[in-house]
Amino acid sequence: MTKILSLVFLFCLFSCKEKTEELKVLKEQNLEEIDQEDVRTISTRVTDYDTLINRVKKKGDVEAYDELFYSFKDCCFRESTDSVMLYAKIMAEKFNYERAYFDYYQAMLEKYNIDNSNFPQIDISKMNKKEKLKLENWFKMMVQKKLITQRRVDSIKR
Repeated sequence: MTKILSLVFLFCLFSCKEKTEELKVLKEQNLEEIDQEDVRTISTRVTDYDTLINRVKKKGDVEAYDELFYSFKDCCFRESTDSVMLYAKIMAEKFNYERAYFDYYQAMLEKYNIDNSNFPQIDISKMNKKEKLKLENWFKMMVQKKLITQRRVDSIKR
C-alpha cells in the first residue's frame, strides 16, 4: 500500500513540474508579442503624477488630463475638487478642451454640495458672492463658446 502511495506521489510531483515549466515557456513567448512600452501598471500611474501634470500644463495632453481627472475623482473630496478645477481650467482656457469646461463647473458645484444632476434645477443661491461670480463668468464663457445655451444658464436659481 505504501509503495502505491509513493508511486502516486512521485507521479504527481513530476507531472506538475513539467506543466509549470511549460507554462513558463508560454508566458515568455507571449511577453515577446506585447510591446512593453504600451503597458501601464497601477504603480506607474500612481507614481507618475508630476509627469501627468506637466503633460497637461505644457502640452494639453487629453489622455494625461483624463488620467489625472479619474485619479482625483477617486481621491478625498475637498482636495480632489480643487485639483479637478485647477487642471480643468488649464485644459479649458489654454487648450480649449470641451469636456474640461463641464468638469470645472461640476467640480465647483460638488465643492459647495450643490446638486448638479439636473441642470435647470441648479441652485447657486447659497454660494458666497465671490465664488458665485466666478461660476457665472464661467457659464458666460461656455455660452460664448456655444457649449451651453443662455437659456440653460438663465434657468439656474441665483
